[in-house]
Amino acid sequence: MSFTLVSCDWKPSLQVSTAVVTPGLIETIANSLTQTAEATLTSPALDSKPSLDPAAVVTLSPTVQTTFIPSATPTPPGPCNSAAAGRPIDVTIPDDTVIPAGSSFTKVWRLINTGTCPWTTDFAVVWFSGDKLGPVVAQSLSHRVESGQSIDIAVDLTAPEDTGLKQSYWKLRNAEAKLFGIGPASNAPFWVKIIVEETTTAIPTALPEPTPTPTLLVQGAVDLSSGESIDLDTGEKVPAGQGDFHLETISSRFVLQPESNAILGIAGNSIPSQGDCQSVDQGSDAVVIADLPLGTYFCYHTKHGLPGIARLADLNAAGIRLDFNTWAIP
Repeated sequence: MSFTLVSCDWKPSLQVSTAVVTPGLIETIANSLTQTAEATLTSPALDSKPSLDPAAVVTLSPTVQTTFIPSATPTPPGPCNSAAAGRPIDVTIPDDTVIPAGSSFTKVWRLINTGTCPWTTDFAVVWFSGDKLGPVVAQSLSHRVESGQSIDIAVDLTAPEDTGLKQSYWKLRNAEAKLFGIGPASNAPFWVKIIVEETTTAIPTALPEPTPTPTLLVQGAVDLSSGESIDLDTGEKVPAGQGDFHLETISSRFVLQPESNAILGIAGNSIPSQGDCQSVDQGSDAVVIADLPLGTYFCYHTKHGLPGIARLADLNAAGIRLDFNTWAIP
């Protein structure tokens, strides 16, 4: 076996290439980078983020529905201070009792406490309007009266020296000096009505068996315009056809027309008693108010058959005013 030696003299060589950069190449590279950045900013990954635009409308679907059931409205309590006429209200000195001029007498009213508060001895019966019958204008209650109880209130009075019909109106006064009375609104006064005559005949100050008199149901005054009706059982205005009397205008003249089976009659210019009203012709015919002077009295029966009297207190272009008393049947 033979070997041949070969001599190698190898050296690596390094070659460097030189690139030439021109302005056109720089512009091409810049455009490529700009297109890459725009593509990145408008990619679906960025567009999928929620919008923070304040004008965007967001609808929330409630998952729980709450139903509110209103509770029952409690019945409001009645008035604290309220009164009603007893049976009878005139324990002594019924209406139209004849009293000698200058004579002393004792008037006794029977009243019922229909309010929610008791009447104490700080309460009083006080003169309200009308004729003053002697020096007494206020008198404290004699004892405490609970709700639902009645009391007989006695006041010593004196007939005046001048003769004729005298009527004095009274109310109750509570401990705060506020006045109240009887009737549906607890504001109607009660009264004593006497006929003063020049006579020396003495009358007792108390009657052991008083003559029953009708109990006052409602008393007041009402202004009626054409087309309005009044319910004299309650003293309130009501829709046409539901009251006792309806004011109409016929040929520019006011006419008072009974309705709902109520009846009406003219009693004259003097206040009538219930006995006087029994002789007054009452019916369902309309009464022409324009033909009557102020102060004219009427007798009536309401649609429920309750007796009463009314007075034409005013007449003007707007309508009429009636003062009225309606009594309950004893």
